[in-house]
Order: sequence, then structure tokens, then C-alpha cells
Amino acid sequence: MRLSKWHFVGLGLIILVLAGFYISNNVGSRESSGKEIRYKELSIKRGTFHSTVSASGIVKPIDRVQIKSKASGLIEELPIEEGDYVKRGALICRLDQTDVKAEVEQAQADLDIAEAELKQAQNTYNRREQLFLKKLISKEQFDQADLLLAQAKGKMLRARTSLEQAHTRLSETIVKAPIDGVILQKYVEAGQIISSGISNVSGGTPIADVADMRFVEVEAGVDEIDVGKVRVGRPAAVIAEAYPQTRFSGDIIRIAPEANVVQNVTRFNVIIEVENTKGLLKSGMNATVEITIAKEENVLLAPTLALTESMRPDAGRNVRRTLLKSGHEFVPHEVEIGLSDFEHTVVTAGLQEGDILGVPMISRLKEEHDGVEERIRSTQSFGAAGSR
Repeated sequence: MRLSKWHFVGLGLIILVLAGFYISNNVGSRESSGKEIRYKELSIKRGTFHSTVSASGIVKPIDRVQIKSKASGLIEELPIEEGDYVKRGALICRLDQTDVKAEVEQAQADLDIAEAELKQAQNTYNRREQLFLKKLISKEQFDQADLLLAQAKGKMLRARTSLEQAHTRLSETIVKAPIDGVILQKYVEAGQIISSGISNVSGGTPIADVADMRFVEVEAGVDEIDVGKVRVGRPAAVIAEAYPQTRFSGDIIRIAPEANVVQNVTRFNVIIEVENTKGLLKSGMNATVEITIAKEENVLLAPTLALTESMRPDAGRNVRRTLLKSGHEFVPHEVEIGLSDFEHTVVTAGLQEGDILGVPMISRLKEEHDGVEERIRSTQSFGAAGSR
């Protein structure tokens, strides 16, 4: 009788079930005898447990200031270049002052005239006041002198205000650095006409960006799985790609309240403030951030690989099961643990420094499993050949 392919599929499934039963029985018997299974031996050591969360970040200046001019005009002098360090009050840009200087001179002349007219009006008022007191002139004539004096005072006040405004416009043609810092970017060149940052509806022409880089921020995207472990004030190490051998120290100063989702990956921006007195960190550099989650010194450390879930959970204790070497055998043993990561686990009770734990080697089990699969494939090949 010819067998269909479904007969062979069913036969293969039966063989797989029987093979699994065979392997589980053999493995169980070998574990109970402890003779054929080999163990990788791992020792309990005393040291420092240091758990970190890693993330990629970008170096950014803390205080980046975009410099604009309050005045419009032609740039006559621009003595800065990108990368220059400038002190607060240093010259950034000087515009053409020809028209503004003419306004200052005109305003000064108007003030001089106004002062002379005020002096004349004051003298006239004084004379008429004496005549009025002697009843040599009428009240109307005296009031006329008082009016002329008031008008002269108003004219002088307007002239003085105009002169002050002209001086202000003249000073605005000179742009100075608002802070100590480094010129990060320069947007214009000498000879270019720029617009005012105040009167222009577009916001005016930017001249340069300056930032104090003695302290910088590193903005890192921490995965939502890890962000719950991060706290403001925790220390963090920053390794810039430009200086892979140098670790910069910093502290977390801010955690974003809202996530960024990019390609279905949810991350939260964590800001680390880093001292940069040597100026090595530049704006826009890529960096890796290692945030310290927990740190305990002088504790017993067990390889996490050697610990498994306890068969008897205890709500009051954090218990794990392991295989402890006793003589030439490995016996089941329970331990209490504390902090843990993928590599090490803090042991709080149940083990001592120097104890040896065992992890069963799976190479022999894998060989038996591969052998069973090979027999199944051979059986399927034989059945397929017979059906043709």
C-alpha cells in the first residue's frame, strides 16, 4: 500500500514526541546520578555591584544665544570667526554709522537752539514778572510771557529726548557679546546689509550664535523600559565618540515628561549636565551615556547565570535556587539575593566568598537532540522515496 505524505508527517510527529520523552527521561536520570552531565564552575566573589543604563546622546550648549542687531544697516566690521572665544562686551559687529551720526549732530543742534530759546524766554518772564508786580503791565501781558516760557521748556525737553534717542541708535550700530562664550556659528559677513531684530516683522537677520561651553548638556534618549529606574541627581558617565578613552562625569538634571516615538520605539529625553572646562566637548558631538542605577560596594556577587527561580516562592524573601559544589557533586541550594542584572547578582544570605556554583553544560543534550532530528529526516526521506 502506498503511503501519502500526511502519513509521513504524522509518523514524524509521533517520533518527535517519543524522542522528547526519551531525552527528558535520560536527562532526568543523568541529573539524579550526576555522573554524565558536566558543569561549568563559577565562583562567588566579593566586589562592587554597579548597575547602569546606556543610551545614545548629543552634546548641546546650555545657554545658546543668537545675536541680532537692534539697528539695520551695512556691516562695516565683523571681527569674529566660528570657534573664537569672546568675553562679554567684546565687539561682535559694527554697522555703518554715517546716517546715525548725522542724526546725532542734528539733534545736538536742535538742543542748543532750544536751550537758547529757553534762556531768552526765562529772561523775558523775569522782566515781565517785575513789571507786573509794579502794575506797569497788564495780567494778559504777563500770562503771555508765562506761556512762552512753558513752550520753550517743552521744546528743550523734546530736543533733549531726540538727542538721547539719536545716541541710542548710534550705540545700537555696535553689537557686543552678551555673555562669555564661544562663537558656534556665524551667519553674515562684512559688507552685508542686515535688518533690525526689533522693527523687522521677520525677526531680523541673525549675526552669530554664542554659548558658554564651560558646562554642556548631553541629551540622551532612554528607552521606556529603563526610564523608570532613572532619577534626577543620579551620576552619569559620558563617553564622546571623539574621545573614546575619556570619561566625562555628569549628573542628571532633567527627565522629559513626554516621550519621543521614532519608528515605534518609545524613548524619553534625559538631560545630563557635564563640566567641560577643557573645552573638549563640542556642540553636536555624539556620545554614549552610562547612567548609574545602583551601586553597592564590598558585597558578595554571584553570576546571574547560575541562579534560577526557587521552587518554593517566599513573599517575604527574594530567594533563588542554585547548584552548590559539595565535594565532587553539585547539590541544590537556596540563596537570598538583592540587586541583580544580567551579569551579576548580590547575594545577601546562603553563600560565602569562594563557594563554587555549577551550571549544567548543554552540549551533550544538544547532540542527542540533533541526532533525533537527523533520524526523523532520514525516515521522511525513506518514506518519500518509497512513495514514488
